Amino acid sequence: MPDEIGSPHRVHTAQDVVGTLLRGNWAIFAHEWADPDGIDPEHWQDVVEAAAEAAGVDVEFVVIPRRSLTVVFNRAAPPSFEQVRASIEVIEAHRR
Repeated sequence: MPDEIGSPHRVHTAQDVVGTLLRGNWAIFAHEWADPDGIDPEHWQDVVEAAAEAAGVDVEFVVIPRRSLTVVFNRAAPPSFEQVRASIEVIEAHRR
């Protein structure tokens, strides 16, 4: 995995998230991305979990309420604490 974290980019489907996880990366759902049509953090987690299960990917979700973020990763290729922290810093900078 690269040492540097790139700019955040959005994926649009649960299958895109699963593809990201299969490539050894992780995804972060910023809770403000929730919309009035029901894509809230809990719904997002349910949809991603179902897609991951269908693809045979064992996923882990970590909710960070203080930052209003949910991190998901493939348990077979977990990111380091430093990588997740760096990703959160990128998201926080992007929010400003």
